Amino acid sequence: MFFLSPYLLYLLLFVLVLFLLSFREDKDAFEKIFPKEIRRRLSTDTSSLTRQKKYYLFLVILTLFIIALARPVRVLPSLDITQSKPSVVLAIDVSKSMSSTAIYPSKLAFAKAKLTTFIAQANGFNLAVIYYANDAYMLYPLSQENTLLLDLLKDANITQKFKPNTNLFAALEAGAMLLKNHKNRHIVLFTDGGGDISREQERSFLASKQITLSALALTSKPNKSLQILTQKTAGRYQPFTYAPSDIKALIAHIKQASKGEEKTHHDIAQYREYFRYPLGLAIVLLTLLFLPLKKSFIVPLVLLSYGFQPLTLQAGVLDFWHLHQAQNAREHHNYKQAIKHYKQMKLNKKGYYNLAYTLYQNSQYHDAIAYYNKALGADKKFNAKIYYNIATAYARERKLDFAKEFYQKSLALYPTQITQENLSIMIIKLKNQRKNLHKTYEKIHFKPIIGNAFAQNNPFSNYTIKLHNFIPSEEEKWFQKITKLKSPTYLQKLPTHKRSLDANLSW
Repeated sequence: MFFLSPYLLYLLLFVLVLFLLSFREDKDAFEKIFPKEIRRRLSTDTSSLTRQKKYYLFLVILTLFIIALARPVRVLPSLDITQSKPSVVLAIDVSKSMSSTAIYPSKLAFAKAKLTTFIAQANGFNLAVIYYANDAYMLYPLSQENTLLLDLLKDANITQKFKPNTNLFAALEAGAMLLKNHKNRHIVLFTDGGGDISREQERSFLASKQITLSALALTSKPNKSLQILTQKTAGRYQPFTYAPSDIKALIAHIKQASKGEEKTHHDIAQYREYFRYPLGLAIVLLTLLFLPLKKSFIVPLVLLSYGFQPLTLQAGVLDFWHLHQAQNAREHHNYKQAIKHYKQMKLNKKGYYNLAYTLYQNSQYHDAIAYYNKALGADKKFNAKIYYNIATAYARERKLDFAKEFYQKSLALYPTQITQENLSIMIIKLKNQRKNLHKTYEKIHFKPIIGNAFAQNNPFSNYTIKLHNFIPSEEEKWFQKITKLKSPTYLQKLPTHKRSLDANLSW
């Protein structure tokens, strides 16, 4: 047990002084300390206690009040806040059948648009993106940084040629590989379905890996085999629509299937408060001491206003209540209310971290960065996590240079794969950003000098020169070509071995 406000215990010296003054015989200490009006209010007509005993009892009450204000607490195990985070691999079929224009402008282009919608609406999901045809290729590993993924898709320039065959097992095996270290596993296919054949092998594979399979069917006629496969894995077979309702239905199904399965652990330091015990005892003794008074309810206020005027009761006494309210608000995604309660608490390092995390969830990235910096301490692993979150906040503000710097700081303290992958993405984005900073050549206007008769009468004194009309250097020629090009997006081929029955069908 310890005190959250131990400096208030110095007030016990005041009580000690009052106690020592009580031994002086020249004047009653009670009368010396309190003026006549206060003594009149504190006096009783009938009481078995002598004036001296009442004075000592008052000192005991005063001591209990001071102990209550110092807030005795006992540290409890860290409080766990859990939040469901489904891990989803989004697999786009890029086989030859997806180039069909049966859906405008093509099935593949439509699938990419739906993929973007899914990512934008899947808040809190861990997402990965793979392309599959005869083989599977990873575009983006599992991560919760959906904004970075959307930026990557926006600038993606995939020039790779894919084989025309559809091998569903390639998508399932690659998805299982990415989901290996995750619980609550889901694969969502964006496909026109493939052959209408038995999918028993695929079902057995998904069951062994505990993966739920869902599909957005980009075809006018249902694919029975794929529909049965998704149903047997507790997934959803969703026919496409031109409205976003199909994506909303898939996300709602995944959230429902994921409820309570995978939990993210957040440590929040909590205490058991014991201030109520000395405070309650002090109030009981005070009531017993002054019960005969007609206006006894004002006695505590009189004592506090006279003896404790320099002090104010801190809002920290209600920290436990504010912590509970903040946790409850966060669970219901009411981040504004959670932030309000966190800011009324006396925060430690982990408290600053949780406030910063809540600000981040509420898209207040600038404020989140400030509180993340306050949460830094001696724990290198914890600091690496904070630096990672600061980098991500900068990335969401599109301050890529700062994001790169803090990803590097995080890696220096505690290297992880996801940090390295995000740093690589930042480097690529910075290169693209710097290329786009090349400005179009501006016009230079020459005007005649005012008051110069020769310049005013000279027909060549007012003209415009465009710099790009001059013969550019070889360096400028190459720079102009580079700025018009998009860097190709490279896909990582994932090693897969299993093949579906229809994977070898000829086209």
